[in-house]
Amino acid sequence: MHKYTLLLLILFVLPVNAQFNLGLNGAAAIPTGYNEDYVDLGFGGNVNITYPVDFLNMELSLTSGYYYFGLKENLPEYNYSYSTIPVLAGVKIRLYEGSIVPYIGFEAGAYITRYDLELDYGYVFKYNVITKETHFGFAPELGFRLPLNEYFNVDVKAKYNRVNTKYVSRAFVLIQTGFNFLIDF
Repeated sequence: MHKYTLLLLILFVLPVNAQFNLGLNGAAAIPTGYNEDYVDLGFGGNVNITYPVDFLNMELSLTSGYYYFGLKENLPEYNYSYSTIPVLAGVKIRLYEGSIVPYIGFEAGAYITRYDLELDYGYVFKYNVITKETHFGFAPELGFRLPLNEYFNVDVKAKYNRVNTKYVSRAFVLIQTGFNFLIDF
């Protein structure tokens, strides 16, 4: 019964003439915590869809993207990297409506990660290990939108991503910029 309560609440709040924001963002991914000891600055991007709930001054969001991190040091015969695909749902609260629209948000969901390890001993042998895992994580964010017209915004934000793994949690900060397009149905 609990699964359907949220769905019914969302359907009750959505009007018949829905407006969605489609966002496309590029990002620099800065590793933090234990993660910064092993991997270098990453990169990636995401696509997000938000639905404004105007009477509450908030937006419901769905986000997915791709981020890549390489090994921090160049070690001979050793190569390591990982990439992650977050699939997140959350909420954003618009703090002020004006020429600049600041907001705060929180998203949570699954981080699908692939780890690549390669050991190359020349003619002797080459050893490749690929590990895939999915873990829960969350991402608070702070940003602002700069409306250029009623259908097009520039979006700038910082988002802290924390992924809970079995041994050491991974964390990284995204500095993102991109565009939002208003889509009317």
